Amino acid sequence: MDELSKEYVISFFDKQLSMYGDRPEAVRWTPGGQILHYECMLEIAGDVEGMKILDYGCGKADLYKFLRDRNIPVRYTGCDINDKLISLARSKYPECDLRVLDIEKDPLIEDFDLVFLCGVFNLKVQGIDDTIKNTLIELFRHCRKGLVFNALSAHNPRKDFELHYINPQDMFDFAVKNLSPFVSFGHDRIPYDFTMFVPSKRTGIQIE
Repeated sequence: MDELSKEYVISFFDKQLSMYGDRPEAVRWTPGGQILHYECMLEIAGDVEGMKILDYGCGKADLYKFLRDRNIPVRYTGCDINDKLISLARSKYPECDLRVLDIEKDPLIEDFDLVFLCGVFNLKVQGIDDTIKNTLIELFRHCRKGLVFNALSAHNPRKDFELHYINPQDMFDFAVKNLSPFVSFGHDRIPYDFTMFVPSKRTGIQIE
């Protein structure tokens, strides 16, 4: 993603935060929709208790709150390109490791049990498809258990001009070819939305 596109994304969510404050709408969710997405991700990922997780594109670290409210202890790291969202998250959750990070400039140097990407690439910007693929490949290198990703489905007949939609079959094919042959895929909980879990090659069954 070029610098102009990154500036657009940062500015977009700065405005959302200014309008809505510390609410799900600041990161372009509805309260119910945000919780449902988190529930879908946990269902497909399995038990996360005690794990070291990375919430990539964490926004205000709402996933951490979701887990804490349900008494699911994790070692949480959140990162986002938007420093205002990270500043808010740090003020709320000083016990967490929260970072301003642009993975195209600041590569990760550590591994995590699980990496979550929830709605990270829902905004339409130039070069987003290549950014998605490059980011997933890089993050998957740092997973011990796997990567959980959701996105808007291109099968939606009523598309919002601001939003980016992904063909589920294309994403499945990409994951199988570039990440792991072991891919779980769900397109059955939220209309025109899908969730994907790619277990690490380090946990896959070895076939001789």
